[in-house]
Amino acid sequence: MSETKPQFEPTSLERFGHLEDKIFRIVEEFKLVRKEKETLQAENVQLKAQIAEIRDREVAVQSDLTQFQKEREQLRERVEKALSLLATMEAR
Repeated sequence: MSETKPQFEPTSLERFGHLEDKIFRIVEEFKLVRKEKETLQAENVQLKAQIAEIRDREVAVQSDLTQFQKEREQLRERVEKALSLLATMEAR
């Protein structure tokens, strides 16, 4: 004859307490996720603004580069003309 040991079975109140703890942890995790989401959204807005600023600077730099190339070409042509004039004077 063996005696069976009574197994511990949580009461309804204990099970409700465990459920309540789980719900509390889920709510806290949800709050953390929401806060992280808001932080990431704010960072995303900042990054988009930085990208727009960089693109604007890129356009300005490209414009400056085009202008500098034109000026360089004009200067090169003037120097070539001056050298050509010097060469014709030396030939005389």
